[in-house]
Amino acid sequence: ELLVVCMDRGEFFEPDAKKLNVDLRFLPRKMRWDPFVLVHLYNIFAEFRPDVVHTNSLMTSAYALPLTKIFRIPLINGSIRNAFENSGMRWRVERALLRWSDYRVANSQAGLRSRGFSVNSGKDFVIYNGIDPERTASCSDAPALSGLKGPHIIGMAAEFRKDKDYFTFIRTALRVLEARRDVTFLTIGDGPTWEECKRLVPKECDRILFLGRRRDVEMIVGTFSVGVLATFTEGIPNFIMECMAMGKAVVVSDGGGSRELVLNGKTGFLVPPKDPLVLAEKIEFLLDNPDIARGMGQAGRERIEKHFSLGRMIDQTLELYGHVLNGSTGSRLPASSLERVTTGECKKREGERTAPDGSLKRDGKCGSQH
Repeated sequence: ELLVVCMDRGEFFEPDAKKLNVDLRFLPRKMRWDPFVLVHLYNIFAEFRPDVVHTNSLMTSAYALPLTKIFRIPLINGSIRNAFENSGMRWRVERALLRWSDYRVANSQAGLRSRGFSVNSGKDFVIYNGIDPERTASCSDAPALSGLKGPHIIGMAAEFRKDKDYFTFIRTALRVLEARRDVTFLTIGDGPTWEECKRLVPKECDRILFLGRRRDVEMIVGTFSVGVLATFTEGIPNFIMECMAMGKAVVVSDGGGSRELVLNGKTGFLVPPKDPLVLAEKIEFLLDNPDIARGMGQAGRERIEKHFSLGRMIDQTLELYGHVLNGSTGSRLPASSLERVTTGECKKREGERTAPDGSLKRDGKCGSQH
């Protein structure tokens, strides 16, 4: 059985969860840190009696941790979604919660290392984000975008905030546009630094477009010549995964887990952070060498299908649940399970868990907090 407990309504996965008849519960809050949430969550635990609890954020881990100790339920803390290194209070709290959790799972090796953990411990694991390449293959219809000039489109999709380096992306765009007029640069997203970034663009420049938040990102990516992510550190960047799944060459700041995703010189280029000169050089190289760009795009798609598929992520998550349910606290997951690639259609496996002989049993309960 599966129960998903959400801190807020309106999560992106709600429609799909309802189609699959997943039991969704919501925790009403009057403030960000509401002590009454513990009461509601206690009642859910008492009713559902999960065999394992899997959280995916600092907040959900903070609420769930004391209750998993009371009910003696193993906690998988999945809050490591980036590779930041910070000494602030929030990060000290997060590291404490991670240390007190029974198991930890990150979406990158860099993220796990940034928190001071290692896959050699037997309680720390890396499960890469997964994407369904077939979903991106269906995004062939180009959206109606006004203001495009020239045959080439270079794009970056991310929230406008300090750790997403749109400043370098815009400076790079201005540098490229000084030399050529056959390209349009797109930004997709919004956030706190939106206005500040827009002010970097001269009023007479009409080849850097700010599209804001969009629901058709994958269709827009389908129009790209090159996908770009200027940043300081990442876990596994989903936007670059989407670009690669759609056969696009990419240029990405070298930091965090990006090098675990992008093979430099094979599926794209890794460049130093905050360096618009090198970023511009790599973009222009790909524009001037379309055959190389297409080859990198194809290699990127193959890499996604082999190592970052949705099926692989599902299989490894089920392996982890089986590992926890079987009480294998002193050994790592079998190497074969971490290296297995799922290429077929993902099948729904409701309420299943892995037994020691590799078969799947249906008597485990999993509670997941989002």
